[in-house]
Amino acid sequence: MGAMAASSASAVNAAILLAALMLAAAPHGAAGASSALRHSATLRAGRAAGWQHALETAAATSKDEDASLIGKAARAPVRVVRGGNATGGGKTMGVDSEAEEPKGRVFAAGCMATAKVHSGSNKKDICPESCPFFVQDHKDWDFCTFACVAEDHCASYNPDTHIGDKNLGVCRSCIVSGCLHCDTSVTEDSCAECQAGYYLKDGQCWFKYGGAVSVVQGVLAVIVLLVAIWLLEWGFRPTVNQAGLDHALEAREKAKLKMKKDDDGVRKVFPLTTNLLKEQVAGPGMMLHFNFQVFLMIWAAFVAVAWMCFAQFVDADLWRLGTRKFGVPRENCILVMWGYERQQALMWTKVAFLWIVYLGSFLMCMAYGIYQLRSFQEVDYQHKTMKDFVAMIVGLPAIEGTKNVEEDLKAHIEQLTGQRLIGVSVAWDWQEHQEAIEKALDDDLQERLYLSGADQPEVLDEPQMGGLRSRFYKLEKSLLGLGPAEAVTERAEEDAGTPIEELLQALHTSPRAFVVFETQQAKEQAVEALHAGFSFEGASGIVMEELDAEPDTVQWACFGHSTRSQKIIRLALGFGCILLACLFWAVVFYAPYAYYVMTFNYENGRQPGFIVGFAFSMIVVVGNAIMYEVCAGISDKVGFQFKDDREACYMILYTIACMFNVGLDFVTTYFTAEKVMESLGFRTYFGTPLLEVKAFTAKFETYGMQRSLAENTYSYAFPSTFLIPFLIEPFPTIIAPLLLGRLLVRTHPEVQGKAAAEWVAMCPMEMGRYADLLLNAILGILIFYFPGGYTWRLFLAMAACHMWIYSFDHFRVLRAIPACTFASYDIEFAAQAILAPIIGIIAACLVFKSNCEPGMHCLTGPPLVGICTLGWLVHTVIHLAVLNYVIPMFGKAQPEEDPAKDETFTTLSSRMPCSWFTANPVHCLRSKHKYKHSPPCSFFVVGKEQYMKTNEKIGCHFEESSK
Repeated sequence: MGAMAASSASAVNAAILLAALMLAAAPHGAAGASSALRHSATLRAGRAAGWQHALETAAATSKDEDASLIGKAARAPVRVVRGGNATGGGKTMGVDSEAEEPKGRVFAAGCMATAKVHSGSNKKDICPESCPFFVQDHKDWDFCTFACVAEDHCASYNPDTHIGDKNLGVCRSCIVSGCLHCDTSVTEDSCAECQAGYYLKDGQCWFKYGGAVSVVQGVLAVIVLLVAIWLLEWGFRPTVNQAGLDHALEAREKAKLKMKKDDDGVRKVFPLTTNLLKEQVAGPGMMLHFNFQVFLMIWAAFVAVAWMCFAQFVDADLWRLGTRKFGVPRENCILVMWGYERQQALMWTKVAFLWIVYLGSFLMCMAYGIYQLRSFQEVDYQHKTMKDFVAMIVGLPAIEGTKNVEEDLKAHIEQLTGQRLIGVSVAWDWQEHQEAIEKALDDDLQERLYLSGADQPEVLDEPQMGGLRSRFYKLEKSLLGLGPAEAVTERAEEDAGTPIEELLQALHTSPRAFVVFETQQAKEQAVEALHAGFSFEGASGIVMEELDAEPDTVQWACFGHSTRSQKIIRLALGFGCILLACLFWAVVFYAPYAYYVMTFNYENGRQPGFIVGFAFSMIVVVGNAIMYEVCAGISDKVGFQFKDDREACYMILYTIACMFNVGLDFVTTYFTAEKVMESLGFRTYFGTPLLEVKAFTAKFETYGMQRSLAENTYSYAFPSTFLIPFLIEPFPTIIAPLLLGRLLVRTHPEVQGKAAAEWVAMCPMEMGRYADLLLNAILGILIFYFPGGYTWRLFLAMAACHMWIYSFDHFRVLRAIPACTFASYDIEFAAQAILAPIIGIIAACLVFKSNCEPGMHCLTGPPLVGICTLGWLVHTVIHLAVLNYVIPMFGKAQPEEDPAKDETFTTLSSRMPCSWFTANPVHCLRSKHKYKHSPPCSFFVVGKEQYMKTNEKIGCHFEESSK
């Protein structure tokens, strides 16, 4: 296995490096190359001869440091070689730069003298008391030059910074929200011209639509207050429907996942100590899902530890590179110079780290894929489930419901194969009559409840109330559609020609049916006997094939209306809906935030406050929630016949939709950072204003942009995406529905029986968690494109947040979801396939960070983007190929002797209530209304298993003890 994985990894690396070398062979020194790239190449090439020598070559100057601190205002000052005193060293984990800086001293150049800062300059230096304000000297020909002046000289050095700020110790511009141009005639915060959407009054800018915003805020405040009063009053109402509430809570308890029947014939809930990594509680798919969660925890910890080792044993600056805060212009110059020098000097560590993470991630994915496959196969070999006794027929003609299709098809197959069948469960085309079918099933359940002697809901009078309570009560009934309760009475036997019988006769079969055998061996022999196909009812080419699904994963209403072309059309329309939903989120929720952060005054290190950060987190949560609902609706509308296919589609759609949101946010973040950096006068390390850097890749690699984008990526990921949504999730999925349901049932006597149970029912389990975790992995990998100070923090946070997610899902599965089954390997395989392009992002980043490294390619602009894309594509193709063709070679061999050979359909169905017959709605109704079976096949309803009856003649063997 190791040799095979190593060989695959080598092939990937060779392909990436080959592509890099081919593109690097192009004449990148042609006229199109930018000056920033040439400087970068000079600096990186100098590492072989020594970092300090490369600095001297790039700066083209070398002066004595002490002499360079003295300058005169009337002439250009002597400059300082950048590199100064900036050194690594130290082994203190996570210490902030400000804590490590030596205590500041009084600026040695004195008043009115201009001096240039460098990477080794102390951010804490202060000006003399007689001239207490640092000002950037815009009269000087050089950049990052500052002088100490009195307030009345601020404007003479920089007309835009006319105010002396004693707290910051700098000359600054006015701080007025919404201001475009300051009023420089005064030394106070006063604006001369406001931005669009604001008007000027007394030197301050006021939002033009503030009145409308206040009205909206007032209306929302009133609504919130009324809802709070409503809930408070509701909570203090007396209980008038205790019987209905008890019945609803009992039904909720019975619907939970339960073990197989014990010796007393009772099915108990799984204990909370159940190991979901091994135990089968909801099919092998659930086990694979929890293994996936643990895999991502281990992977996140691996990445964090890898970077922490570099920081601990190579250079302590790796703990904080890219995390030092922006501040006043002098501090920003020091930060950019220090950051660029340290990033370039330590770039070899970033490349080495990416090689380790890339190879480690790829090998871990391969090992994980083998482990998951073998785990699935082990479970499949050790346990017999309903899928082991069924074969699916494909190609049936449309046969009318008036015929005895089930019996005729059973006899025909028995004659062709020589095998005895338990029965045939036909998939009928009944989607257009879904409401009537479900109504008939509910009527049948109520009849079974009545005949079993179960307690029936009582008809209770409305409680006497008046005033505000009465109004709220009537409003609840109107909004929630609460009608009067009806007692169930004994039903007389229905006559022939009733609406449901006519409906069943009018139905037609879909092209599929499920043939049930007593043993797995009989099924396999029958499939082999009919491998060439057979004919039935005048149709030929009908085939029988094995099936990897369980009966409770079949979506019976979707047969007959879901051809391949119909699914493709619905998916295409679904992507249109995703784009519209993304547009809605962007305009309604994201645009106001983006406008605010783009117009905020970031000068002198100012940052939006906590409210803005919290609002951003909520915007991310709302965006993901919108995508969740849209993708769930699309997956339901596509018309998949099997739930596992629906879940795989949903996971892929949700991942893509969330990436739309992430992409939109990162584009906005980039342009916001670009606008802010340019407006604040940021330059490259070599003095080029950002405004003059035209190439995207060159601007992206400037340290100011890198540091800003790193911080935004970290904020987007943690806590906005990694933590907050999952801290909130228990409330809308478990706590709020249960509390509100209990409140409604106990205070409304008209809510009885099935309606009461539905109000406190648990939310079903979906496999959308795969998409949540994959999105987290993508966001984590994006931090690799930036300085690494956030890397270890982000991945430790990811591992910790995933532990919380695992704990919550563990509790939810065992105590807060209705019984379900995830039987196939399809969802897990789709998740592993999505990991291919995700790990490909690491490969692309490796190509990007290797740019202009000694002996590597050196490109800029579109060629650099192209080679990174090629690296991503090469890895994705190889990864998928290994997943499809190599990993199956390491699968687990089927044991020579079947460990569950004594298990038959009869023994299994006597313990499991959901079978191919009891799960099929139309089959159960035809058993009762057409074939007149006594007792008929009981339709399986989660939580109502105790009302199912045995009829061995028709393959129904389950009956639960009343204990």
